[in-house]
Amino acid sequence: MTGNATMKVKDITAGPWFRWNFKGKGDPAERCIRFIETYCRSPKGVGHGKPLKLAEFQKSWIRDILKPGIRQAAFQAPRGAGKSTLLAAMAVWATFDKNPTGEPQVVIVAKSVGQAKKAIYNVALKMVKSEPELANRANIYKGIGDTRFVANDECGGGECSPIANDVDTLQGLDPSLAIVDEIGFQPVAVWNALVMASGKRTASLVVSIGTPGPDHRESALWSLREAHLDGRAPAGVSFTELSAPEGCDYRDEAMWRLANPAIDEGYLGIDALRNDVAMMIESEFRLYRLAQFVEGVDCWLGTNGDRVWSDLNSLDHRLVPGEPATVGIDVGLSSDTTAVVIGQYQPDGVLYTECKIWHPTADGTVDLADIMGYLRELDRTYRLSEIAYDKRLFELPAQILADEGLPMVDFPQSVERMTPACKEIYEAIMRREISHNGDELYKRQILNAKPRLGEHGFTLEKRKSRGKIDAAIALTLMHARAQRPAPQKAPAFVL
Repeated sequence: MTGNATMKVKDITAGPWFRWNFKGKGDPAERCIRFIETYCRSPKGVGHGKPLKLAEFQKSWIRDILKPGIRQAAFQAPRGAGKSTLLAAMAVWATFDKNPTGEPQVVIVAKSVGQAKKAIYNVALKMVKSEPELANRANIYKGIGDTRFVANDECGGGECSPIANDVDTLQGLDPSLAIVDEIGFQPVAVWNALVMASGKRTASLVVSIGTPGPDHRESALWSLREAHLDGRAPAGVSFTELSAPEGCDYRDEAMWRLANPAIDEGYLGIDALRNDVAMMIESEFRLYRLAQFVEGVDCWLGTNGDRVWSDLNSLDHRLVPGEPATVGIDVGLSSDTTAVVIGQYQPDGVLYTECKIWHPTADGTVDLADIMGYLRELDRTYRLSEIAYDKRLFELPAQILADEGLPMVDFPQSVERMTPACKEIYEAIMRREISHNGDELYKRQILNAKPRLGEHGFTLEKRKSRGKIDAAIALTLMHARAQRPAPQKAPAFVL
């Protein structure tokens, strides 16, 4: 409220700009809610272009954190909870609402300026541009190193800008509101630097909404949650959690609704979660859709991975000599195995696979000559479209084979390449688009693999797995290339 008895809430909704001349008085939470629902338009999704309608859980959270004395506020929630939109709207409000501690300084922090812009700042900027009452009272700067929008003097002269999470830079700030993108992926040092910087004002807030990250013990979200659960968090710290209970059945839709009130609010489709539970590994679904911290990640095919893989055993499929096929190879390091997986599409569209595995010799090495001989045999027997390999461990043998005419294709096992490849082979297995001959050693290496979760998906991690997983890697490479083989070079034209 403004302290002016003649000023009513209806004055806001009637259309003319509400003059926030509260001079430090009034309830900031109610001002924030009213401002957002009046001036902030939805940039996408449900209600696009219309003033935002905050969900009850969002209003409740705003009321919890915009209280006197609250300096830090973290909200643990699944993906799809409207995090970016809500934080962007709060950034706009805090920029245009006069602040009793001086000109508002709102910063949006992410791993880089580009990420801060993409995640939250650009959403806030769209809100300003799409509402004439805001656009007419803002100056927008787009220069290199000077990206920000500034409210005019009538609104208090506040400014909002995106910045990177450089600790030294953060400590030199003086924010009235600091918004951190995805606290589940931010180091504790970044959060602490912002808290110390914001402490320069008599009233300020560092806030974030985030989903648990895979390396959670290193994140600020984990640290704040542990302090909250242990009763160590001081009075100025607010922690809110939206998640499903630990140990719950991750396929139970009632648990989905418990962790995702956005489903019942109408802006998160439950069909999206039904698709994800079928296509995501269990630990990934728990992490991102149920907002659970995942410990002791099991087999990448889930707790019933043995049955999932065994059900793909086919007596009807076989490799047909002379027909097209694709090969993936994962060459092990010292004392590790090496695996070659060959795949051939069957008349029913299923990719049938077989695997051959080499164990290291007494001196810990692998017989590369034998592996090269096997690849030559496959090339003579089938019409190989590609042999996918990582040149870090197989560069010289691969060059020799390529010189002989074998279709060698380098497939670097980087996070950028392996993340989509792992997602694709997982989905293919779940859709039963893969089959195999029931080889037990092949099966063991498939089931040994554990996922390493990342911000954009997962990869298969050798160091965290419980045994050799070279067959799982070779299968992943083979499947990735079988779907999109490299274009064949046109034969040379000879007169």
